[in-house]
Amino acid sequence: AGFFIKMSLVPVWIRWLQYTCSLKWGMNIILYNEFSDISGGTQLLESNDIDEDSVLVSCLVLLGISLGFRCLAAIALSRKAKAFYN
Repeated sequence: AGFFIKMSLVPVWIRWLQYTCSLKWGMNIILYNEFSDISGGTQLLESNDIDEDSVLVSCLVLLGISLGFRCLAAIALSRKAKAFYN
């Protein structure tokens, strides 16, 4: 998700995986919430490419990831139940 090393150091062919990580989106929300109102916080937010508009996007993507995995789990569970009870 780019928290331990900068994304510019990650090989180009694997950088897209950061967008599938819910940690990235959750940390963007938390970082904005904690550091948007303090001095020096704007520098931290800018270095992580977080602005006020991206917070809404982060919330929506995090919600989408959660709903997506919940739907996949429900489908898998219903298929297992059908196989078990038939």
